[in-house]
Amino acid sequence: MISASLEYDPFEDITSLFSSKDSLNDIDVILERTRNYKLSLQKTITENNSKTKSQDGTENDPIIMEKVFKDFVETQTISARTEATISNLTQRISYLDNGKNNITKSLTIFQNLKTLVDSYCQCKLLIQSNSYIEMVSPYRIMCSLAENTFIPFKSVDEINRLLISISRLKNDTVEKIKSSYSTLFQGNFTSPVEINRLEGQLKNGASVLVDSDSNMRSKFIDWIIDKKLLYELTEIFQVDDEAGSLENLSRRFIYFKKILNNFNTNFNNSFPDDWKIPSKLTLHFLNLTARDLKILLKRELHDKSTSASSSSSSSANASNSIDLFMNALQSTLDFEKYINIRFSNKFKDESKKLSGCFEPYLSIWVSHQDKIMKDKMINYLSSPKISSSITDSLIVPSSIDLFRTYRSILSQTLELLEGNNNENTDDNKNGNSNSILLTLAIFFNKWLTEYSIKILNPLILPDNIEIPNKLECSKYTVLLINTTDYVSTTISQLEDKLSEFSSSPDRISHVFEKTKNTYNDLLARATNLLIYRVIAQDISFVWKEFNNVDWIHVRMEDYSRYMTTLRDTLITPDSRDDNTDDNDHETKRTTLEYIISLFNRDVYKWNFLDKIIELIANDFITRIIKLLEPQTPFLITNTNVIKKRKYDVQHTITIGEQLLLDIELLKFTLHSLSNCIVNDRSDVKTSSSMTISTSRKRFENHVDVNVEQLLSFVKLLVAPLNSPDDYFETYRRLCPNNNRNIIWAYCFVLKGVEWDLPLWKNYFSSFHLGLVEEVAPEEGNRGDQEKKQEKTNHATNKYFIFQWNKKLLFDFERNLLQINEPNWVNFIRNDLNIKSPPQTTNSRAAMSNRGRPETFRGSEDQETKKPLSVKDLMSTTRFFNRGL
Repeated sequence: MISASLEYDPFEDITSLFSSKDSLNDIDVILERTRNYKLSLQKTITENNSKTKSQDGTENDPIIMEKVFKDFVETQTISARTEATISNLTQRISYLDNGKNNITKSLTIFQNLKTLVDSYCQCKLLIQSNSYIEMVSPYRIMCSLAENTFIPFKSVDEINRLLISISRLKNDTVEKIKSSYSTLFQGNFTSPVEINRLEGQLKNGASVLVDSDSNMRSKFIDWIIDKKLLYELTEIFQVDDEAGSLENLSRRFIYFKKILNNFNTNFNNSFPDDWKIPSKLTLHFLNLTARDLKILLKRELHDKSTSASSSSSSSANASNSIDLFMNALQSTLDFEKYINIRFSNKFKDESKKLSGCFEPYLSIWVSHQDKIMKDKMINYLSSPKISSSITDSLIVPSSIDLFRTYRSILSQTLELLEGNNNENTDDNKNGNSNSILLTLAIFFNKWLTEYSIKILNPLILPDNIEIPNKLECSKYTVLLINTTDYVSTTISQLEDKLSEFSSSPDRISHVFEKTKNTYNDLLARATNLLIYRVIAQDISFVWKEFNNVDWIHVRMEDYSRYMTTLRDTLITPDSRDDNTDDNDHETKRTTLEYIISLFNRDVYKWNFLDKIIELIANDFITRIIKLLEPQTPFLITNTNVIKKRKYDVQHTITIGEQLLLDIELLKFTLHSLSNCIVNDRSDVKTSSSMTISTSRKRFENHVDVNVEQLLSFVKLLVAPLNSPDDYFETYRRLCPNNNRNIIWAYCFVLKGVEWDLPLWKNYFSSFHLGLVEEVAPEEGNRGDQEKKQEKTNHATNKYFIFQWNKKLLFDFERNLLQINEPNWVNFIRNDLNIKSPPQTTNSRAAMSNRGRPETFRGSEDQETKKPLSVKDLMSTTRFFNRGL
């Protein structure tokens, strides 16, 4: 039941008492017993408390307390006596310890004092005989003791007097060493032994004595440089004297070189290496000269130019100042180069302090280069345009020299700009640099323009002069192309280099923009001359043979003569893919092959062949159209009678079949043109086979595209007119994505169709209905990508084959509108929907006196043919490599 433990848990007993419902009936009995037990416990607690109180009040309490206090007093007394005894003992020990320490310190001080006095006496004795080596050890001991040990004892009169004497001795030692070095520099020696002895004493003794005090060392080195090595130079070259003027700057440099060489020869062995006297001497001279240069340049160039601006002799003074400035600058650059070589670029940044002084006046230096370039331009005019060396590239040698000069000027300018970077703030530095770089860009641009006008432009044969010698003309024209490419490429490199150091690259680019356009124009003109005058002159006989063919009685038996002539004109048998001749003989190259061999880079060769393909395709399609087009006017105005056609439909089909055969040979010939490059030995040396293979595939693809357009047109001519629907299907297949009425009408008339209006309406109705039926069902099913592709194809096929010579199409359109017969007018204007011809403009200047066929474009055609320029084919990495 109830436990006396502190961990007693009453819930266990309560649970056992009320374990069932019946136990609730005895709850009153349990409560009664609990109350009684509680009362019993309270009674027991009260009795225990009473017993405890009765025991506390005993009679012995005062006696116990008195005893406790007595014991405390006795303990206190004993503690005091013990403390006094211990204090007496420790005080005597402390006295003994202090006495011991004082004796030890006194002995140490007296011992150090004795050492100090001995060292002082020894040094004083040795200094009289200049025995610096023997003096090193006692001098170091003396200085160390005086500075570290006896300073606190200065209050002692005797020690203070000794320290004063030591200080006086140190000063006397420095003066004595200076006197010895003065004797060394004077060189008054009677024998080499005396010199060697003094050098040894100074290097191994005196210098060590000076090193004992760091402050003394720096002051002593400054004394050596200022008062001994550079004293005469500073006295002679004063900025206010004539000797110190800007004219005598080169003499100042020569004098310093003499000092430096004399020191290294005669005095360097008297100084320790860690003093670095040559380096410090040079650095001191650079700082001194830079300070004087700033004063001299400002006085000579700024102040004099200001005072002379109102004088009548200002131009002469300006010329003298420029010459003086250039001489001083050249002397400075030469001296900096000498210092950098002498000290292995150790003072590269410090030496630029001299040339950096010229930076504010660099515009004068740039303007002086005009004189140099004038002389060079005169030499360029008289120098040969073709290098005498066979191995050299076909480039005008003077262009390489021009950029070699530019490179030198640019390098010097950038060095001068960098030389003053540490002297100016960022704002001043950027302002000066931008101004100089812009001036330099204008200078470069000026002479590039001059070079193009005087050297390169005369290489192009004028339009009004007949070509006296095709090969000679070709050689000089390709020479111009190669040189212009090199110059254009290097201009870009030059522009990038200037922009790299300028914070305003747009201004630099703007300066070169017009010049780059000038050289691009030279490239285009030279390329046009080769294509439309040289090559066109070669193939002109081909088209004469074409016109002389009896096309009415032509029979399709073999290739036409004009096409074999074209093949023989363009390529030799060695370059043909069907060549089986094993004879080892040299075949004379054609003009085209000769031109191709002259180009320096493959990209020009392939690009030139592309243009030749377009030229031949253009000329060929023009000859076919002119052969088949009806004579004008289409209608005899007075009688309203339609003229009969020269070639009817059947004749046109026969002609077309022969043309298909000729195109096969044309395709073979054009593909064989790539052999002009592949078989060129000089090209193989500079080009990888993979690059040639890739370029050849691209070229052959270009040939196939152009030939395919010719084939589509000729196949349309051969297509029979059995029914309107059949012809429409053929037209749609050969001329896809082209629904222009004028193109259909021109192709229809070239087939030799008579001017039979019902026939025209019949075939045009089928064409028109076919287009409507073809477009309508597909319009809603096409996605954006398909519409975009159709838009591209439409732009490509807008003029079909006539894109090569739009003028013929526009002339046909204009001649149609000249018909005034009412029925035809209604058909032309309403059915064909032809209103008025577009205005035509010449797309290129006529390049030959023989009257080349011109290509025109209308106001509705804003697409221009790619210009015959090679500026997109330029290299970009040759400015600092060419001509080295």
